[in-house]
Amino acid sequence: MIERLFFEAQRPANIEVVTELRNLLKQVTESVIHNKKDRQRILLCLSEAITNLIVHTKSDINTFTIRFGRNTYDWWLEIIDSALPWNPVEYQPAYTINNFEPTEHGRGIPLIKNQCDEMAYTAGKAISDKENEPNCFRLNWHIDQHINKPEILIVEDDNALSRIYTVYLKDLYIVHNAEDGNAAIEILNKENISLIVSDINMPKMDGISLRKQLINSKKTESLPFIFLTSTEDHHIKNKASDLGIDDYLSKPVDKTKLIYTINRILHRSQQVCNHLTQRIDKHISSALKPELPETTHGWNLCVANRNTGSGGGDLLLHNNNDKNMTLAILDIMGHNDSAKFFSYAYGGYLRGLMQNSDSDGSTTELLKKLSEISSQDNLLSLTTLTACIANLSENGKLTLASAGHPQPLHITKTGISPVQIGGTLPGLLAETTYQAKDIQLKPGERIAIYTDGLFESATSNIERYELEKDIIKALTNSLSMPIKQSLEQVMQVFDDKTEKSPQDDTLLLLMEPC
Repeated sequence: MIERLFFEAQRPANIEVVTELRNLLKQVTESVIHNKKDRQRILLCLSEAITNLIVHTKSDINTFTIRFGRNTYDWWLEIIDSALPWNPVEYQPAYTINNFEPTEHGRGIPLIKNQCDEMAYTAGKAISDKENEPNCFRLNWHIDQHINKPEILIVEDDNALSRIYTVYLKDLYIVHNAEDGNAAIEILNKENISLIVSDINMPKMDGISLRKQLINSKKTESLPFIFLTSTEDHHIKNKASDLGIDDYLSKPVDKTKLIYTINRILHRSQQVCNHLTQRIDKHISSALKPELPETTHGWNLCVANRNTGSGGGDLLLHNNNDKNMTLAILDIMGHNDSAKFFSYAYGGYLRGLMQNSDSDGSTTELLKKLSEISSQDNLLSLTTLTACIANLSENGKLTLASAGHPQPLHITKTGISPVQIGGTLPGLLAETTYQAKDIQLKPGERIAIYTDGLFESATSNIERYELEKDIIKALTNSLSMPIKQSLEQVMQVFDDKTEKSPQDDTLLLLMEPC
């Protein structure tokens, strides 16, 4: 199972650091987890787990480490310490929790058990009389199987109708509900809404006022919008039409009509987005097309990519000198044209950084500088990215460093194993350091570096499992083939499994010593 590390930090064992770590992890989860309830559960468990660790180990612990990441199925949080083992999984409190609000604190282990899907504790073994291996408390939260559903906001003050519409739509979309325009704006500020279905006549802020406010904001001016109306007042309908709505439906609305209208408008909106993206791509995307020499410094290289056509960006940049080649693979998070813009911005910055680097292509130094600009620059700090830096030298020598990126794969005749590297997302901390890993590849072995779309371009956990299994199998079975042929075979499997409609941009780079 492929693991990804998004955040890692070591702190002194005192209560004062709980708030700091919660705020840092909050920034990470807001970047990578879309579901607000999942974010709340993780942050709540972090606070309680650290508090319990400090309270129960008391003077036995000086520092501890937290690590946060994900795999195909779960978000996970690890709390690592070198104190005397104390197993919270086996701890039996004098009370249990049945009903409580998610904002409650101080209930320790029962609260953690209630708010995570799985928990496990590994006690460190004694290395010597004075030293133990660290203990590890790991919490898991299952990832929603349908994370790629469009999100629909229903704005309706009639609770009965709101519930009916939700029942109509919940199997096809993620549905949010608001009782008036003010509540709708709060949701829009927090969630990634794809379309709004709004009643016209509501207390406080009505549908007309809501629409006027949205079209005056660059963030929401083009958001697809459907009005619901129970009136035949032509004056009101004309006002609605003047606000550039996509459609309006007369109450009562049946399920078939509602779903058909939403699907039609979402499809049309996507067509417009794709058209605009293609116009942008026509002029400047070619500059970012991943291209590499086929052979350099004793290495064979081959790269392929798939683009969803809906924004975002996977970048592959390289810099060659007499001693080595440095490669940078970046994944800009997001699926819209603003994310594509950031891929252009980061591509320009990193290309200049690599070409003018005086650190001889140091993987960790490049990541450190990338993280600094991601944190300090007013423009680049507005988005989130992951990165993997590779340095290729003669005789199969390879150095890797990673910041929140999927673990590279080491492919040998005996199978595939993830390369155990990871680091905090760039830009999260003002000063971030990264660890490099040196690898010596033998003839007949390969390294695969990729973006997360390779294994996550599916709509459910079951499909993601099948995709990952088939990609791994193809990488293994094609090891004896020429590298270009191997890559083509793997990408053919990817295209077949995703029906040439991947859910995310995808890039795959294969490397082998000559």
